[in-house]
Amino acid sequence: MKKIWWTMKDLEEATGYSDDWLKENILLKPRYKKLLDLEHGGFVYYPAKRGEKWLFIASKMQLFLEQHFTDIFKK
Repeated sequence: MKKIWWTMKDLEEATGYSDDWLKENILLKPRYKKLLDLEHGGFVYYPAKRGEKWLFIASKMQLFLEQHFTDIFKK
């Protein structure tokens, strides 16, 4: 069965990149965070407290990664 929500582990498996890399290059970059964060109408739950899980709407995160691929990897 295809997952509807991803955890950070699922995102790591889907991309082949570590959570540190994903945070540094995508999730915590201000230009992406304002698009992704639930607090701004996005589809990523940013943990508010230590021990909480990151959660992503799988289909929307996959589409975001595809649409922003060039921008993410452009130096």
